[in-house]
Amino acid sequence: MKRKICVIGNSHVGALKTAWDLMPEWHSENELVFFAARANGMSDLHLEGKHLIPRSLKLEESIRFTSGGLSNIDVSDYDIFLIYGLQMEAFFIEQDTFFSAAVIRQSVIDSVSNTLSLHILKQIRSVTDSGIYIGHCPLPELQSVEEEVYSTEDYISGVEVMNDEVFKSFRAKLIPQPVATIVNGAFTKPEFSKGSKRLSVGDDRDEQEHPEHNRKHMNDAFGREWLSHFFEQASAGSSY
Repeated sequence: MKRKICVIGNSHVGALKTAWDLMPEWHSENELVFFAARANGMSDLHLEGKHLIPRSLKLEESIRFTSGGLSNIDVSDYDIFLIYGLQMEAFFIEQDTFFSAAVIRQSVIDSVSNTLSLHILKQIRSVTDSGIYIGHCPLPELQSVEEEVYSTEDYISGVEVMNDEVFKSFRAKLIPQPVATIVNGAFTKPEFSKGSKRLSVGDDRDEQEHPEHNRKHMNDAFGREWLSHFFEQASAGSSY
């Protein structure tokens, strides 16, 4: 039986959705339904019963387009939820710098507490026991070989702390960005950003390439790497 997966996010979802459309071999085991809007449009989403309802016509039109015709999210319809982007950023724990556990914990909580990602997570978890996974915004593209080199361990440790201090309490899990896409420990390899396009929501900016100076959005090659990694994590039944 297929896993029915609800993907909720902002413009960063564009890379995942394009990759999904290009990989029909994934469709035999999974059914992904995308609900996305550019920028902070998903802030107009609110819970009524077991439905996440758009409070603006613009958001309704956006999620209707990305989902293929659905005007709201019936939480009871899905086996797994993926909340992607939506102001969630990576957190780093520097291995050679000492901070008390209390300071680290508070720093993590502060970095997450006001994000749209956490807000939507809380709404979903309040009405379902289904699996919930989080994907942070992609690490910025590396622009120069002269940029500072960080340790990948700093990144992985940060993910672990975010899970331990925040997401575990919601029985949710933050999925790290695939290591194969990371360079210098804190950046995304340039080949995964080149040619990235705007999320399609049914307007005249659909599929426009992002300007060259945009370091934050990724392409379908990145989407393939990320979704492949996500499917592995979900299939493993990773504990919360």
